[in-house]
Amino acid sequence: MLDKSSIPDCSGKKPGRLAPLFAIFAFLACNGGILLIAALSALGISISINPHLQAALISLFSLVALLLVFRDFRDHRGIGPLILAALASAILIGTMYIHFDKLVESLGLLALFAATLWSWWLNRQQGRT
Repeated sequence: MLDKSSIPDCSGKKPGRLAPLFAIFAFLACNGGILLIAALSALGISISINPHLQAALISLFSLVALLLVFRDFRDHRGIGPLILAALASAILIGTMYIHFDKLVESLGLLALFAATLWSWWLNRQQGRT
């Protein structure tokens, strides 16, 4: 039977560092488009961003962050960040595809980022990052 330490980490990063990055990607997919459009509009360039693509990116990044928190959970066994990340991902996907609410979406992004930082902190407490 393989021992977990014998499986290489293909990411090249230590556990716990990728989850916050994907939470930031979800935030940028959400609000970065607005900032990009505003900046280009100030320069006289008008573009539009497909809202379906934007919703898919936000959902994808939140699910990847959730999977990375789950990967970290297997090491630190702290259930809190995993539950918070799962709730945040469900909130984000629900607000993307069921009923859009900017405040709920913002709370979901904040909860996702908090969950990833919490998971990173638990890994750090155990000396894994």
